[in-house]
Amino acid sequence: MSRPPGQARIEVPAVGLTAGLPGGFRCIAEDPDGDALTYAFDWGRAKAEVSLSERVPSGTAGDVAPVFQTKGQFSARCRAVDTHGQLGAWSELVAFTVEPAPPQDDGKRTLAVEVFGAGRVTSTPEGLSGCTGPCMARFDVGTQVTLQAEPAEGWRFTGWMRCGPEQTPHVIQVEQNRRCGVGFAPMLEHSALWRQSGARHPIAVAWSPDGVLLAVLDRVGGEGSLRIWNAQLGHVSRVIRVEGSDIRAVAWGPRREDLVAGFEDGQLARIDPNTGAPVQRWRAHSGRVVGVAWNPDGNEFASISNLDTGGGEVRFWSADTGTERREPLLTEYPVHQIHWSPDARRIALEVQGEMVEIHPLAPAGPLYRQSNAHGFAWSPDGARYAVSSFRYVRVYEAATHEQQAMWTGPWGLLARLDWSRTKDWLVAVDGLRSLTVLEANTGTVVADGFEPLPNPLSASGYDAVRFNPVDNTFVAMEREPAAVSVFQVDEERARVRRTELLAHLRAVNATAWSPAGERLASAGSEGKVRLWSDSGQALGALDGHGGRDVRALGWSEEGTRLATGGDDGRLCVWDANAGTRVRTPVVLTPWSHGQQSRVEHAALTPDGWTLAGAGTTFSPTGRKGTVQVWDVGSGTELLRIPETPSPVVELEWTPNGASLIIVYSHGAWDLWHRASGVLRHMEPGLPGIVAAALNPDRTHLALSTSDRLAVLELSTGAFVASASTWLIQLALAWSPDGTRLASGGEGGLLFTWDVREEGAFQPTVMGAHESTILGISWRGDGKVLTTGGWDAELFSWRAH
Repeated sequence: MSRPPGQARIEVPAVGLTAGLPGGFRCIAEDPDGDALTYAFDWGRAKAEVSLSERVPSGTAGDVAPVFQTKGQFSARCRAVDTHGQLGAWSELVAFTVEPAPPQDDGKRTLAVEVFGAGRVTSTPEGLSGCTGPCMARFDVGTQVTLQAEPAEGWRFTGWMRCGPEQTPHVIQVEQNRRCGVGFAPMLEHSALWRQSGARHPIAVAWSPDGVLLAVLDRVGGEGSLRIWNAQLGHVSRVIRVEGSDIRAVAWGPRREDLVAGFEDGQLARIDPNTGAPVQRWRAHSGRVVGVAWNPDGNEFASISNLDTGGGEVRFWSADTGTERREPLLTEYPVHQIHWSPDARRIALEVQGEMVEIHPLAPAGPLYRQSNAHGFAWSPDGARYAVSSFRYVRVYEAATHEQQAMWTGPWGLLARLDWSRTKDWLVAVDGLRSLTVLEANTGTVVADGFEPLPNPLSASGYDAVRFNPVDNTFVAMEREPAAVSVFQVDEERARVRRTELLAHLRAVNATAWSPAGERLASAGSEGKVRLWSDSGQALGALDGHGGRDVRALGWSEEGTRLATGGDDGRLCVWDANAGTRVRTPVVLTPWSHGQQSRVEHAALTPDGWTLAGAGTTFSPTGRKGTVQVWDVGSGTELLRIPETPSPVVELEWTPNGASLIIVYSHGAWDLWHRASGVLRHMEPGLPGIVAAALNPDRTHLALSTSDRLAVLELSTGAFVASASTWLIQLALAWSPDGTRLASGGEGGLLFTWDVREEGAFQPTVMGAHESTILGISWRGDGKVLTTGGWDAELFSWRAH
């Protein structure tokens, strides 16, 4: 006897329908007997002639394109009919909207705006007025529309999204129908617990006068930003960007509020380090500002710019008014760096040709040139200065320029130099990572911190070094690969202890809290996994993937073991307490001989003794997936799926560790029972999955496509909740109690979704990155969410 088909699932168009135009609806179900199916659609109050699909095989979607003539909000459902006339259960009702048809060729086009978070959007010319959610307006073809975004109280504007090709995204030329997104997020001081950051290409560092904050000037894609670290806590307190300007130089004066920046367009700005807002801003030079320096008394600072004629220009500015205090100083050669003497009587300029020019200011006098000088530093009282060159540091009396001492050391060409404010020490560094601290008076080596370059052909070594103004620690900066490190001197052992400030260099690919929530792991594109305390303190780094991207993280239940996987095709299991590998790494077998798999998922059983890994191999015909399982103790392979039906998007063990759940990008999943080896398959048929997450008890599965987020029952594939998403959600994570889902991806916004109330599956904006979110993890108590992204930022958010 024929059995009826299963319950159907209906899909409606992601965008609104227009009266008089066909719209695409889809229905899908499975027949237990494998009979072919026809799908019947019920349009409710809406009227359409089309209500039946073509007959299709069981488990295959049937499409219809009805034409509705009436505008309004409606709901539809569908069900399957097999070849014997057996009727399946109706799908859930799904709402859809039919918009009125626009007047034919009225010379206008639609501009639609999607608003995320709390804020509103208006337009000039008028049309969009105070939009707080999805809205639209029609404008004459060719109209240039300027959008204005206004965040609600306690919220901040995060950016425009997918607005179009214009260089200024909120100024839109309406030639055809356009759509634009705008993001708002809660203010960081209200939403973020702590923040760690990376840097792409640091070019300068500057200490605050109290030695607590450190400003790092980072340039990415032709744009300079200031990342302000609290060096004592190791946290980033603020990232400063000035819209429409490229920061090229930075200096901190004798007060914490005395932060000045120079720009590509020749402007200078006094910046409030607490808010990141410019306090004063003015045009200082006709060309790029390449350096700034404060007079030690704090009432004046100098800026330098190089002229098209080949020389340099130094100008002097009142700190209070921004007006010039002295005549400009012109140099014969281009200038690289400027150093104001601690007694305010002289400035030293590092100029082209490996020279330093020393210019008396009070009183004015003739300049003095030191040749063969790669680096320069004043003594704390300004009575002496030191210059560095290949293998030598020379110390001079400032008043007479008589050489007092000359010390030799391992530093090479382009050696940089600084003088401690608290001890009579010099530190010399170079592009080959030589680092030497020596006594200025005797030349005695206090500490040696040489470290070999990771790749001498591409790495740049140290480009800058600065002593902390209040103690004997110092910071050294490397441009490629990016590194900003604070060093403490151990005089007894004649060594230095290095603390890296950068979390990850380019992208944070994944984040994972240990189950108890006492430690966080983050995976970076530079090939390292970093461990953090719950307060954001750095605990250590795991380096086992040869400098290749790490993409996969998986903890054991007790949080003592951590599995990692990356683009090198290897999976490592670490003792998280000791920071050492438990065993030799295993290699994910590539789909084709001679290729290398990229590990994208790693999962440990709760006891930490069985490891599962999944990844892809790129081939001319597309991405090929592989899944393997090993016994951690012996390394014995327990399972291998050499070619999965589509790439794996989620890989997790059941809570008791008895079975492995494998979710594929075409919307199907497998359940592998470890003891019996039985592999059970489920194929509901939701295609185009870009991310997936299993809830803690493994009863529900969240899936995201390019335009939808859905929650399904794992045992049946039945839909529990579904919502359209204009922004692609690339990362998903369930709260520990399984009541909320977090998502993030395109646009950098972090959303949470309440899964408890049926029909209330709506997003709440919790925070925002500056670019795409790649990883999300909940802390074990459900009170904190931690995210990482393309912007090299690591945020821990309050999960309200």
